[in-house]
Amino acid sequence: MNNFLIVGTQRTGSSALGNGIGLHPNVTCGWEWTLRVAPWRAISIAEAGLAKKFNSLTQADQDHMAKSDASNSATLGFRKLFRSSNKWIVHPKYSPALLLDRLEAHINWLRKSSQIKIIHILREDNLGWLTSKALSKESGLYFGEPYADDLAVRVDIREAVKRVIAKDWVDSRLASLRQSNPYMLIRYEEFRNNNAEAVSRALRFLGEDPVVTPPIEKHMKAKPQSRKDVRESVTNFAELEAALSVRGLLRSTMS
Repeated sequence: MNNFLIVGTQRTGSSALGNGIGLHPNVTCGWEWTLRVAPWRAISIAEAGLAKKFNSLTQADQDHMAKSDASNSATLGFRKLFRSSNKWIVHPKYSPALLLDRLEAHINWLRKSSQIKIIHILREDNLGWLTSKALSKESGLYFGEPYADDLAVRVDIREAVKRVIAKDWVDSRLASLRQSNPYMLIRYEEFRNNNAEAVSRALRFLGEDPVVTPPIEKHMKAKPQSRKDVRESVTNFAELEAALSVRGLLRSTMS
């Protein structure tokens, strides 16, 4: 079985990437199978799902797998995202969110399951990422639907700095999987600029021929959720930019 995981942090385009990969007739990409399960069951449920045993998934995920004809797919995977919480002291690895997400347990599991292919999607522009998180939280819109034109948010500077530090650390830990597993890094900014090229590269990495994929442009939403520049979306943009800049956090430390 040809298995893969799309990994990363939230608000990095993993949903759109998974949808694009799943357009290939040989590929099924599940949603976040373990998002709403008990933390200690996440890995066992993931293993069962990758073995095409879907009865432990939520009903919505089971229905998605049935609709996608996953049992007949040669290449099967799902999305596993980790939170970038600002609720930590001393080091982000001690945040309650990451302990519940079981980041290190997942990394250890994947290292032992070295045949699983890793597609790591990374958002380099931390200002854009923070803005996206703030706008989605304020609006309650997380995928596809556009934000209201008059939507603007104020970002808490202290929380934002801690959140970016956590994001960069999570991404660095996920990138360590290149030492044990077939690993591919896709940058959100490249994916947004050219969906088709990024999806084609991912399919080739998975060993599938992208030529047989239906035209991606007909199936993927090209318009971003926000039509405004981040300077217009964040009321304290200058303060936020300065705080990140002085700490060297404007761009991902993996850039």
